[in-house]
Amino acid sequence: MAEEAQLTADSCAKALTAFIGNGKSLLDLAEKESREGSLQAFIRQKIRIEQKQSLLGLIDAGAALYKRAVTLQKYLGKGKKILLVLIRQFSCLLCRLHLKDLEKNKRSLDAHSVEVVVISFGCQEGASHWLQETSCQYDMLLDPDRKVRGQHQMYSAFGLGASLKKVLNFGNMLRYAEYVADNLEFPRGLASIQDDMFQLGGDFVLDEHGRVLFSHCCQSPIDRPSVEDILSAQ
Repeated sequence: MAEEAQLTADSCAKALTAFIGNGKSLLDLAEKESREGSLQAFIRQKIRIEQKQSLLGLIDAGAALYKRAVTLQKYLGKGKKILLVLIRQFSCLLCRLHLKDLEKNKRSLDAHSVEVVVISFGCQEGASHWLQETSCQYDMLLDPDRKVRGQHQMYSAFGLGASLKKVLNFGNMLRYAEYVADNLEFPRGLASIQDDMFQLGGDFVLDEHGRVLFSHCCQSPIDRPSVEDILSAQ
């Protein structure tokens, strides 16, 4: 418990430091640019939410603060089961299809008091792009150091490794070819971020106290448990 409290405090401190740094950079830039043109031009350019370097960029900085401060502790102790869906790279088509299947079965999951949380080891930029592309309705926790749970690495703690053979074997290549024949488009990763295409994913159901009730370590990108298997967790 002490370790979890320390982790949360450290995470909040890092998030707050990043927020202050981002805010100062935006304000310094705004002060500089305010001296270089008219007030009207400055307002038009700096008070625009679509401009990442506008003063409203503080909204994104604040959102990042809240997201980084969130841990699994938020979801425990509420009388619900938590389904952790550990995804592979952001451009994994099979992960997206699996989450779409879970969304289609929302009524059944709700009836069994199962709350879905997506876990990614990727960065904030990749997560924002992924959420925009997928319109995923579930919360996502970012774990760039793969250390969401205390001092343990989330992926390795659940036995999830990386494997070229399991990702790019002949059987998977044929399955991918079927998806292409069915006109399914494979997502493209962002050139500006580094991802791990060989990382394997998994699904894990926890009770409200954090005990593991169901464990499925994917043996390949196409290996995901059915909703029925997930709902069987006791």
